[in-house]
Amino acid sequence: MLNLGLFFINLNDFFVSDDFDWLYHAKTSQHNLGDYFTANYYGEQGVGGSYRPMVNVAFWVNYHVWGLNPLPYHLTNLIFHIGVCFLVYLLVSCLFKDHEQKNSLAILSALFFSILPNHSEAVIWIAAIADPMAAFFYLLSFYGYLAFRQKESSFAKASVDKKFYWLLISVISFVIGLLTKEFVITLPLLILVWELYESLIKNNFRWQDILLKPSGYWVMSIGYLVVRYFSIGLSFGYYAREKFQLDWLKIYKMFAALITDLFFYGDIRVFIVKVFVIYKIFFFLSLFLVLTLICLALWHYKYKLAFVFDAFTIMILPVLFLSYSDTSDGGERYVYLASIMFCVLLSLLVWELSKYKFWKIIILSFLLLYFSSNLLYKNYNWHLAANLSQKIIKQDVAQAIDLTKPDQDLLFVSLPDNLEGAELMRNGIQLAIKLYYPNFEFDSKILGAYIRLDNKNYQAKVLNWAPYPTGGYIAKTADGKNWVTGFDRQETSDYIFELWNYNYKNYTSDTIRLIFKDQDGNFIKTGEEPWDVLIFNEGRLQRLK
Repeated sequence: MLNLGLFFINLNDFFVSDDFDWLYHAKTSQHNLGDYFTANYYGEQGVGGSYRPMVNVAFWVNYHVWGLNPLPYHLTNLIFHIGVCFLVYLLVSCLFKDHEQKNSLAILSALFFSILPNHSEAVIWIAAIADPMAAFFYLLSFYGYLAFRQKESSFAKASVDKKFYWLLISVISFVIGLLTKEFVITLPLLILVWELYESLIKNNFRWQDILLKPSGYWVMSIGYLVVRYFSIGLSFGYYAREKFQLDWLKIYKMFAALITDLFFYGDIRVFIVKVFVIYKIFFFLSLFLVLTLICLALWHYKYKLAFVFDAFTIMILPVLFLSYSDTSDGGERYVYLASIMFCVLLSLLVWELSKYKFWKIIILSFLLLYFSSNLLYKNYNWHLAANLSQKIIKQDVAQAIDLTKPDQDLLFVSLPDNLEGAELMRNGIQLAIKLYYPNFEFDSKILGAYIRLDNKNYQAKVLNWAPYPTGGYIAKTADGKNWVTGFDRQETSDYIFELWNYNYKNYTSDTIRLIFKDQDGNFIKTGEEPWDVLIFNEGRLQRLK
């Protein structure tokens, strides 16, 4: 009920960005569902991309049952998120089975996970279903393994058949998780570490327990990598980075962003990460100080505490090679899985204040208010972004484009990229038009120059467009700030666009320069370009005049 209340405003939110790609593919694909288990998400074999067949299944089922009604898609994400919250409760109860207040500790961990603000993207963005879905099967598989292995737990008196029933659940969940998102491949390492700490706690090293019993998961992981390679031609890469590369500066920046995003959000998080990137020693000193204080406060948990730290590290390993947005919380879904261990750690710290009831109430109240208010604020921004997306597709398109005129050449520029991190139209507008206006035939291109929005300027004039003396157009931000984002320059046989005053650190600018060329490469006079140029400004999609 808590999660339903927190995300209620978003349950009927319109589609945004990559949602349209998945929807259009679900509608038009000629492949059957089985094809996606040996190909990428487009049904193509050996050409790269991502291997996540269960995401294809989720979209295919939802589309063919519900069509373009967004409610069931949002409910699917939310149901998996609620399932993860419940599994956090079960997992903490199992890991801390000897804790005198294990039930209260488990409830508090699940509560923190429910209200953590960096979950908005994973729960609300339909295209991000892979994160809550994969996390659900990741936790279910791990919990099933613990239920099978912990003979001292409540399952000790169960029959042998029941124990292997839990092992079967674990194995099936692991396979489904692998077919949902790549980070699930870290589960065998997590199991190995748990076995090691259990041996240390019991002072009973049995290498068949530590190495042999988890070995099946390693075999399945190798099998997954083989299938993935023959399906998409990649074992470790993905659609955005097909070659495995070690860039230590980028890894450090991502690590700092992941840690910071656990407790800070929005502009504050962006600022803190910038400081940490510039002053690396400050980040490591801060991290060392925090970890030292945590260890001093929770020293009596010993191996349990060490396992929580190790589990967090294992869970963030696959995403260290990715990147957050440099201007917003875009990409926060990458810490969704690892934030489970952050919530466990936070619960342990709060519980240590039991001796000081007054301070426990004060700190707990602050955390609940701080997390929930930030979550609701971010959810509201996603709601605004969805409403804007709906207006663009269902209203502005019909007003800005003559839908009765066939074979139009459309060129989109300065589309809204995001609204304070909530995805908008970086991708998807062409497929959205095809979904909602299936009889309209057109050719189109999208220039890699977008604008960033916030909940104050999304209906205001962000850019001042004007003809340029030598041909084409120039657009400057109305307030002089860097609201433009995208590539610094792009040239084709048809056009040139440049972003002036470009900030290469966060890929933003305050000016767009757009030039059109004829077949001989000469500049075309303003207004004589062969394209219908469409821009987003003043809260609507409109024709550039």
